[in-house]
Amino acid sequence: MSDLDTPPFAFDYDPGAIHYGRGRIADIGDALAGRGLDTALVVCGSNVAGNAALMDAVGDGLGDRLAEVFAGTTPDKRLREAARAVERADDLGADAFVPVGGGSSLDVATVASVLRARGLSLSDARSEVAETGGISTPDDPDAVTPLFPVPTTLAGADLSVIAGIAAEVADGEGGSEVVSTGVGGRELMPEALFYDPALFETTPEGVLAGSAMNGFDKAVESLYSRNRTAVTDATATRAIRLLTDGLPEMTDDPTAMDRTVAGIVLAQYGVSRPGAMTLNVIHAFGHGLRDAFGIQQGLAHAAVAPHALRAMADAGVDLSALAAAFDGGVGAGDGDRSAGSDAAGDAVEEAIAEIERVRDALGLPASLSAVEGVEEVGLDEAARATAADSLLSYAPEGYELTEADARAVLAAAY
Repeated sequence: MSDLDTPPFAFDYDPGAIHYGRGRIADIGDALAGRGLDTALVVCGSNVAGNAALMDAVGDGLGDRLAEVFAGTTPDKRLREAARAVERADDLGADAFVPVGGGSSLDVATVASVLRARGLSLSDARSEVAETGGISTPDDPDAVTPLFPVPTTLAGADLSVIAGIAAEVADGEGGSEVVSTGVGGRELMPEALFYDPALFETTPEGVLAGSAMNGFDKAVESLYSRNRTAVTDATATRAIRLLTDGLPEMTDDPTAMDRTVAGIVLAQYGVSRPGAMTLNVIHAFGHGLRDAFGIQQGLAHAAVAPHALRAMADAGVDLSALAAAFDGGVGAGDGDRSAGSDAAGDAVEEAIAEIERVRDALGLPASLSAVEGVEEVGLDEAARATAADSLLSYAPEGYELTEADARAVLAAAY
């Protein structure tokens, strides 16, 4: 199959307004005003709240529309954090949430907007999770408090219609347990987003590097997902070229940071659509390793992605579009690009080598054994969680990742 083959598709995607470029944070106050919104609650973690350069820029952009900074989110993304954000928004009469920082702040703000729209207390929300496994969106989509994210990490979780959260629920034996859950729906797409490269430069280098592989792999996975389209092929291909060029130099060269941020915007464009996600195998491994060891997903991706891609190639998955995105493939009409050909295999291996080059330039671990907290004894649990992950329903057509397959990939990555 040629990477230029274009199967029929439907692309139903309605993202928020994207503001990209240096200084674009200054647009945020006008964006709220243009939608008749007067009072914004900034939602972030304590480290972000302590970043004076970042918070001053956000405050200047919001002007007198800034009601307060709620610095109550954590990487754990607990349901109680969302409930507390609702309390502050109600107390202040806020009509907009402005999540600042990484994906955890956006997820908490998104869940808060749903709890608020439905009038759910923390207790009610926990009960709903215990009974149904999730949290429903409101019957009236207009009741959701609008979101205006200001991302400062590179995980690319912003242009999305879903949000994950962890909830403490009764375990039926008189105790409690923490379960992963979330919300999802078209009405949860942010109203507008502000990608200002100057603000990303205020984020610690280690945080940027860890988040970068997560965002990078959104583009990688879009090129072989069963839900790929010509639109996502185009944005993912351009994202890969921007990111392979920008990521290695992003902390040293402002123009490289510009390319990196633009690449992350494109990497996530269209990957989260109602019923048509493109995230799949690599992200399933990230979830499995997070559940088993509690490690950050970008670190998991760094070690696992090359081995997961080789396993897919060995299983006959067509990765020609991925190879072409890295300029590693044979041009259309220049040879047989079927999954079994030597040329195709060489092109895929060249693409994997480029992914490893970016990983190494970011200083990320090349093996799971190099990640603190990951022990070989826990790989069975990680394999079980990976093989059961819901994102595998978006894996390439005909590809099935069994628990044994997942364990083999993890062993190779270890």
